[in-house]
Amino acid sequence: MPAIISIVKSICFSLTTAAAVLSATQFNFSLNDSNNNSNTDQTKIYPISLKISQVQFSPDSKNLAVLAGDQLLSSWPVDGGNPTSISKLGSIPLTCLDWNPRENNLLIGTSKSQIISYDHELNGINSNIDCKPEIVNQICITGVGETVITLGTNLNPNGKLTHSAPQISHKNRFKNLENIPDLQYMSICFDSKSGVLALGAATGEIILVNPFSEVPGKLLVKLESPIEFLKWSTDNLVASSEGTLHFIDCAKKLCVRSVQISNKPVKNFEISNDNKMLFIAAGSDTVQVRNTTSGELISRLASTKEMVSAISLSPDEKTLAVGTCQGNVTLWNTSDFQIKSIIPAGIR
Repeated sequence: MPAIISIVKSICFSLTTAAAVLSATQFNFSLNDSNNNSNTDQTKIYPISLKISQVQFSPDSKNLAVLAGDQLLSSWPVDGGNPTSISKLGSIPLTCLDWNPRENNLLIGTSKSQIISYDHELNGINSNIDCKPEIVNQICITGVGETVITLGTNLNPNGKLTHSAPQISHKNRFKNLENIPDLQYMSICFDSKSGVLALGAATGEIILVNPFSEVPGKLLVKLESPIEFLKWSTDNLVASSEGTLHFIDCAKKLCVRSVQISNKPVKNFEISNDNKMLFIAAGSDTVQVRNTTSGELISRLASTKEMVSAISLSPDEKTLAVGTCQGNVTLWNTSDFQIKSIIPAGIR
């Protein structure tokens, strides 16, 4: 009997020692050991993907500015290569951007009553422009000096959005447009050739006004649903409303054609300069290419099978940039609809 007890004690001691060794081995295990092939979820390092909020080509079509999330800004050469600049502009949330063709720099909207002038080549801020709206939703470059037109909203003391209205800003001087109807505006589009600003309202009105004149704005047409996005097509307008594109003859003040695109809102589309092609982002993982005259579907562009969040057509019309909710930007060649490159601008 004593012999059996001795054997049991010896086994228990051996098991305890082995457990201690194994425990020590696990404790000292290096997560960076290149020889480890366990590849468990605990040892993986997953990248962070930021939604591509906006993409915008430079006036010369050589660079692409990308806003990922609300803070990460980068600029990429369209012909390929490493980014020319990557910046996280402090703690100020960024909302929108546009290129200033006169100075070849970026104007960036924020949610802190400011527009930032940013030099993508020097990777730095030139200046800040104060504006009245707390949240800048859209920027239109006018080409008249340093004047820009913005569409923005304010927050009430309870943190809720209030009335949305357009505003003219020049350096640190700003004023609301007072020669337009008192409506809740959702979209704006400025035609630099004619100097006319088109405004789309939540109640379906489209208003035309000269923002540099005191002449009252005029009602162009009234649709039955909110105007979510506007784009000039030569002397006419294309408006999106609840998944439908409306083609508006400005001379006749008439919607001449409507094309149902999707059952989801169409918040972004581009039109070729010859008015023959439409590039439409409509709440899916593809971009629709349609004939502007007939509305006929020409092609569907899909690369990463990720939800499309932003598109932009280069000024020379050779490249279409398509950003996704997962942080990638695909550059398409518009002559043959082949992929030029995929930029991981929102993946960190």
